[in-house]
Amino acid sequence: MFRTLLISMFITSAALADTWTVDDDGKADFNNIQAAVDAASDGDEILVMPGTYTSKLPRVVHMKGKAIWLHSDAGPEVTIIDGQGIGRGIYCPSFQSDKTVIEGFTIRNGYSQTEGGGIRCNNDSNITIVNCILENCYSEQGGGGMDCGTSSPTIINCTFNKNVANFYGGGIRIANSDATIIDCAFTENQGLGGGGIYAGGSNST
Repeated sequence: MFRTLLISMFITSAALADTWTVDDDGKADFNNIQAAVDAASDGDEILVMPGTYTSKLPRVVHMKGKAIWLHSDAGPEVTIIDGQGIGRGIYCPSFQSDKTVIEGFTIRNGYSQTEGGGIRCNNDSNITIVNCILENCYSEQGGGGMDCGTSSPTIINCTFNKNVANFYGGGIRIANSDATIIDCAFTENQGLGGGGIYAGGSNST
């Protein structure tokens, strides 16, 4: 049912929307996710084939505030965004649209000197994350797996496993944000406060 609702979000203006494909073997429009995001416009779909996607930049994927549906073709078990211990997995900057959906990835080995080793969304980045696994991510400050600052993300059917934050929120740090978390699992995460979830200034559900 929820997947149907996600798809329906992108039906409006479908005649103007494009679908971009990504495959690290090169048999697609792009061989890396960032190039597809750069090319995409609001309302577009990015379909990512199985593989491991990395970058030498401070983040593997920068969503650039675009209202797009970024999803895997075959699920998180075989579609990996790997920060390699040197960069964040996904960054959602200020005013990321609430029509942005990220679905079906494993995000692992993310690293940040600030907040959000796996994913960071801040300043009204009201994204939806579905069926993702965030594991072995690390933050020098808060939100080892994910950090939400003044944002209202919706997180559904996700697993947060063995993420670490030096300060608050080993799994997720929610700061001055109203997150909605549904059917998620938190296992073996570590933080100075809130090993699984830290929520400060929050009316989260």
